[in-house]
Amino acid sequence: MPPLRRRFLAVPAAALTALAVTQAVTVGPAVAAAAADVSTTLAARTTSVPAAGDISGSGQAVVWRQKTSADTRAHGWLAVSGGTPQDLGRLADTDETVTVHAVSVQDGVVAAATSTDPNGALADHVTLRDLGSGAEDVLPVAYDSSGAAGDERYRAQAGDGILVQQSYDNDLVRLVLRTPNSADQTLLSGDEQYEVLASDAHGALVLRRTAPGWDHRIVYVDFATGTTVTVAEPTTDELPQGLEFTPGHVGVVDGATLTEWQRSAPGDGPSKVTLPYADARWISDDTLAWYRWSAADGAAELFAMARDGSTPATDLGGTATDLSVGDDGRMRLTLYRDDVDAAIQTLTDGRISTAAGDATTIPAGPARLDALALSGGALYTADDSSRRQGVLLRSALSAGPAGASASTPSRVLAYTGGLVHQTLAAAGGRVLVEQGSAYEPGHFQVYDEDGTPVGTPLNYADVSVVSVVDFDGERALVSDKTTASDGTLLLYTFEGGHTQRVPSGSALYGGALYSSVRNGTTSTWSIRRTDLTTGTVTTAATVNCLPGGLQVRGSRILLTTCGTAASTTGLLLKAGSSATTTVDSSVHTPILGTDVLYTFTKSSDGTAVTLNAQSLTGTSTETQPLFTLPDKADTGAADRWAVDRDAPWAAWMDDTGVTHVVWAGVPTAASSAAPAGFSPNGDGKTDTWAPTWTYDRPVSWTLTLKSGTTQVRSLTGTSTAGKVAPVWNGTTPTGSAAAEGAYTWTLTAHDTVTGRAAADITGKVTLRRTVPAATVTSPTVASSAATTASVPVSWSAKTAGVKSYDIGWRVATRNSSGVWKLGSLQTWRTGTTATSAVFGKAGSPVKPVAGLTYRFYVRAHDDAGQTGAWSKAAATGIPVDDRATALRYTGTWKSVAATSAWSGTERVSATKGAYVSFTADGTQLRVVATRKSDGGRFAVVVDGQTVGTVNTYAARTAYRQVVFTRTLGTTIKTHKVQLRILSGSTSARSTVTLDAVMVTR
Repeated sequence: MPPLRRRFLAVPAAALTALAVTQAVTVGPAVAAAAADVSTTLAARTTSVPAAGDISGSGQAVVWRQKTSADTRAHGWLAVSGGTPQDLGRLADTDETVTVHAVSVQDGVVAAATSTDPNGALADHVTLRDLGSGAEDVLPVAYDSSGAAGDERYRAQAGDGILVQQSYDNDLVRLVLRTPNSADQTLLSGDEQYEVLASDAHGALVLRRTAPGWDHRIVYVDFATGTTVTVAEPTTDELPQGLEFTPGHVGVVDGATLTEWQRSAPGDGPSKVTLPYADARWISDDTLAWYRWSAADGAAELFAMARDGSTPATDLGGTATDLSVGDDGRMRLTLYRDDVDAAIQTLTDGRISTAAGDATTIPAGPARLDALALSGGALYTADDSSRRQGVLLRSALSAGPAGASASTPSRVLAYTGGLVHQTLAAAGGRVLVEQGSAYEPGHFQVYDEDGTPVGTPLNYADVSVVSVVDFDGERALVSDKTTASDGTLLLYTFEGGHTQRVPSGSALYGGALYSSVRNGTTSTWSIRRTDLTTGTVTTAATVNCLPGGLQVRGSRILLTTCGTAASTTGLLLKAGSSATTTVDSSVHTPILGTDVLYTFTKSSDGTAVTLNAQSLTGTSTETQPLFTLPDKADTGAADRWAVDRDAPWAAWMDDTGVTHVVWAGVPTAASSAAPAGFSPNGDGKTDTWAPTWTYDRPVSWTLTLKSGTTQVRSLTGTSTAGKVAPVWNGTTPTGSAAAEGAYTWTLTAHDTVTGRAAADITGKVTLRRTVPAATVTSPTVASSAATTASVPVSWSAKTAGVKSYDIGWRVATRNSSGVWKLGSLQTWRTGTTATSAVFGKAGSPVKPVAGLTYRFYVRAHDDAGQTGAWSKAAATGIPVDDRATALRYTGTWKSVAATSAWSGTERVSATKGAYVSFTADGTQLRVVATRKSDGGRFAVVVDGQTVGTVNTYAARTAYRQVVFTRTLGTTIKTHKVQLRILSGSTSARSTVTLDAVMVTR
């Protein structure tokens, strides 16, 4: 049974007027992309929302008509028990004021109406195929476009026959039943025209224009008996609220009342049935169903419930269209749902059936993609934008050594997500979609990448009167032609839905509005940046001409015109710089992207316009042709090309639906490793300089090394994988050794496919052959340089090019067995550029201990990256103070405070024979004393033998003096030591002032 929704369900299908985005004007025919490019293609995709109509079902068989693409005639399709659909071939054109049901199935027989006219005339024959036996009958239809007597129109299937409207005398028509091998049976006559609203093998529900007044009347006609019953008499050809045509009943719905006849006895009169829902539309023997239009998501939602009201109304979900009741009384519809791509679905008791064979996937056809947008390396396409249930797709783009690639398109919006998707603009990971048509309120809505609506839509009754000039992901600049001042520029913020007027020619970027303001009465203009969050206004640039059509990306500003409105020259400049570059805008408005400028040139005959890309970061200023702009699909369609203003990509679509994506950038170094120096001295360590740079594209490269302004070496190569790895062994082209010192290097690279130059990379490398060395110094005895247990240590380079130092230390300590052992080397400073420090002050690893000896070492790092060996040690001993318990005093001794003495005290005696004794475990003995004008003498006794006599006299006082040194041996042994007071040389020179003693270990 054909669908009964055409006249009372307002679901118009009309294409939107294209939203004109400023940077998308098409001129010239489409041709292939330039030969030297990095590109990829997205195949002409099959739509995930194929359109199917005129559903008819009978048992497990279901048929429908479907256009396989936007510009071909409809085909008939058949599926049995949910199997693979069979193409029944091209059907006749149906562009007529009456409905022609071109394909249907009843009682296991499929009827396909077709035409032999290649121009797509109405049906001139109907093929009937028996699904059981496979037998076919072809019934002719005497179609005559003149409408003369005998002209026929196919109107519907009737089981194994067809219903035909036939013209005869005086412009009258009759409805006849035509079956194979039988004469035509006239069912109705004397009318102006017929529309068969429903039919099966037993009868038909017909809308007729009856003579003599040509009133409208809906009748049921029984084929077997010829009985005719009028079920409704509408005043126009608008159908009643609802109609019923099931295997057992025929009737009409008015409000909540159903008036129906038994088809088995139509002459017995109707009965009345009160329905539980007044808006019911389609009725089977057991089920009511109706559409409800949802303005929220632009979908026609289907609700269903039991006819007797025993089940509540249930939203079947998704978008449902083309509902019909078959000759078996079962309801079928076209269903679009997030989890079910377009399918013919059978309803059981008003529910979505899950039985096998009750859902048949509609064959997909080429998608109608008539809108493109690019942003941040993502391609957005509007799929089936001429339908309500359009799909918005996103593909991620990438360009690597293997070439360009695009990910499999993913859905941003499924067909349940909105109305028509026609003109797109993308920025900041979001996409701006025009939604609506001439029959519905239009609006612009922003969506995240996952299809979540963002903010408040911008509503217009007619979107054709506005155009989006710029979009940054949060806001849009809209040229509004509905205002008194034609073309007023409005700034619309989607979060909060706030609108304000802004100066014409303004631009959005980075959360700011850029606009131009004349500086008083002068001939200069300021480009001002207004932060849209804080309102702060700053001047980004000043120009000496009237700026027009601002575009901003990063620090760059493009004036698409500079001068009068008729100017064909633009100006490119950078914020904070006075340098400018002229840009040709005579062919088409140039487009400023991030690090790329898109310009246009026209062919010599003026028939084609080529899009060119100029890198703003490479060393070359040449423009590279990308592709010739394709024509629009039709005058009302969106442009079939776009550029990415945030990443170097451009895209265009050819006439077959294939989308071509072209990389417009230059190679960039994804990673690099360039050593600061090397040492070609043959020691097997960094004998060569081997930097690496990894580009995202295959490149040819040249590495130049200079000493000052003199070129020393040049290396070249080609990398198909993008990795540049030159090696320099420190020689000149003649093989001689290059001098030590610093060299400046410059790497120049070109894309091997496009020839585009990457930005030069420069740096310095140092060549050293001599291994770096350094020396360290420290006082032999800590007391000779300080009064506390801290050691001043200094170090210095012995070779050229030293950049930093490591400082280490070691100390000998006695283990648990009483054995003195030198500890391992420990780090004090690493990579320091200082040349001195105090061991024992802040930052020291330990506090020096009296009686121990600390050894210090240094090693150097040079500007070639070499690390030298550890130096010889500088040893410093920490003395034992005169107050230490290890010193045992005999005779008369007095402790005296002295600020300048070691640890602030001294031990004094003038008594002959007094002595101090201690044990010395070490290799060397040193005695620290104060020299004075009354200084006396003392003897040094080691192991019972006098080994020296010390005179501490000095004309002037000198503190912390090493007055005696004695080597005790080459290994550490225990020695007993006495310091014994001798008689003075005079009575005034008899005092000995002892400060400390030190034993080197």
